[in-house]
Amino acid sequence: MKALKACITGVTTKEVVTEYSMDEESGKLKIVKQKVNEKSLPPNIDLLKLVYQHLTEDKVDYNSLTDEELQKEKERLLKLLKEKENDSGKSKNKS
Repeated sequence: MKALKACITGVTTKEVVTEYSMDEESGKLKIVKQKVNEKSLPPNIDLLKLVYQHLTEDKVDYNSLTDEELQKEKERLLKLLKEKENDSGKSKNKS
C-alpha cells in the first residue's frame, strides 16, 4: 500500500554515493568523498486514473478535467486510500 501511495503522490528520494580510500597509517578505510543527490519522482497520472476507476463506478473523461479538478480528485482519492489503509490495518490487528 505504501508503494502504491508513493506512486500516486510522487516521492523525493536521496541517493548517497560514497568514495573510500585506504588510510596508509591505520590501514582502515576512510571517506574521501560523499555526494548526496535528491531525486523527485512525479506522480503517476495513469496509475491515479486506474485507482480512481477501480474505487468508483463513475465514468469520467479525464481529458476534460481542469488541473484544479484533477488536484481535487487526487486529494479525494488519497483520502480514500488512507481510509482503506486504516481499515485493513484494523482488520489485521483483530486477527
